[in-house]
Amino acid sequence: MEFDIVALIYSWKMDEAKKHMKEKLELDEIYVTDLVHCPLKYQFQKKYPDLALAGSFSPSALQGEFIHIGVEEVLKMLLGDESVKTEVEHERRVEVDGKAYIVKGRVDAVVGDYIVEIKSARSDAGIPYEHHVEQLRIYMWLTGLRKGILLYVTPARIVQFLYTDPASEGEVIDRIRSIINGSPAPRYTWECNYCPFASICPKKRT
Repeated sequence: MEFDIVALIYSWKMDEAKKHMKEKLELDEIYVTDLVHCPLKYQFQKKYPDLALAGSFSPSALQGEFIHIGVEEVLKMLLGDESVKTEVEHERRVEVDGKAYIVKGRVDAVVGDYIVEIKSARSDAGIPYEHHVEQLRIYMWLTGLRKGILLYVTPARIVQFLYTDPASEGEVIDRIRSIINGSPAPRYTWECNYCPFASICPKKRT
């Protein structure tokens, strides 16, 4: 049988996507990434999970994932496995209007008392992006760490931005309320161009 690397990568990615989607279908659990994207996307992925899975095998998304893995492995190589913890999962309970929610997230890397969030981009124009900054700040709230590095790998630059202002619990609660209310939708106008649910969304912007 012919050695098929594409099929191997496809199988790996789809297995990962199905596992992640199953976790996302849990009631009253919200991921950090849900808090920084369009709130309707959170609702649609529960209602139309097959559409979300269909968009999982994206070359640009895979390229970003490979960069993540590469940077994480380089950090381990340079600093040692004991000094670098990667794909660190955290969760925290928060009450919103009398109801309990679990906020969950997977941090790219923790080095000492620093969170490291790795991002790739096609261009370095406009970085750091607002939603990436907010994601890092929520991770800081989630972990209790007060120093976060946003590391960008682009064709033009490898650059880091340091943040020392975690999101407050009030900010997180406001984001959860936004998901519950489905507003603002979209959170950013550019989201519709990359959303697997754009074809069925009444709030789509062109």
